Amino acid sequence: MNRSEQALAAYLKEIKDRTLGFIELRIGESDRAAVDVYLDASYSLFAPKCIFDDCDEDRAKLFLESFLANKLSVGWEVSVQLSKLLSQRGQLISKTFDPLLTTLNWESISTHLLFLSYLAVREDGVTLALKLLDKVPEDGRDGLFLACHKLQSAELDKKLMKKFVDWEAEGWSPSSTGELYALEQFIARWLGLYPYQDLEDVIRIYFIHRRDV
Repeated sequence: MNRSEQALAAYLKEIKDRTLGFIELRIGESDRAAVDVYLDASYSLFAPKCIFDDCDEDRAKLFLESFLANKLSVGWEVSVQLSKLLSQRGQLISKTFDPLLTTLNWESISTHLLFLSYLAVREDGVTLALKLLDKVPEDGRDGLFLACHKLQSAELDKKLMKKFVDWEAEGWSPSSTGELYALEQFIARWLGLYPYQDLEDVIRIYFIHRRDV
């Protein structure tokens, strides 16, 4: 393992036994990932808890910089938690990340799409998210969805409602990609903000797919 992976493994060892919902830690047990974890649902993408909540600023910055530079061989669950950390403390690596907004290809499926959770800490995050909702492909919108959920913009919400309807018309497959969970989380928040008639289409779409799960 490289230095960043060693530091990450040390941090996870440190918090595992005192962290509720942290089920298992695997270090160097897979050809695909140097570090992997198993967490319960309290750490899912839209849940407030993150395994890096207790991480000090120096380590948070190291982990995020290594994440952006693809220097961490980690499993999907660790990547999701790093994306959540990016949505909370992305300002720590803004000088590193900001150039990536114009240089990375956001229209192709790649794990770097998790980086888009960073928009949650950008002053122009809403403007960027509005544009990227038209570009980021299906099964690659996790980071963008997390940013949209945190930004809590009425303009962004309306755009998302329209996009879910458009995606459905295009043959959306949310049950296989996990995006049905994202729609569920948005609807749960929107119910307290908008009249039912504004949500009727997305609620109908959700239950059409939910019955097939």
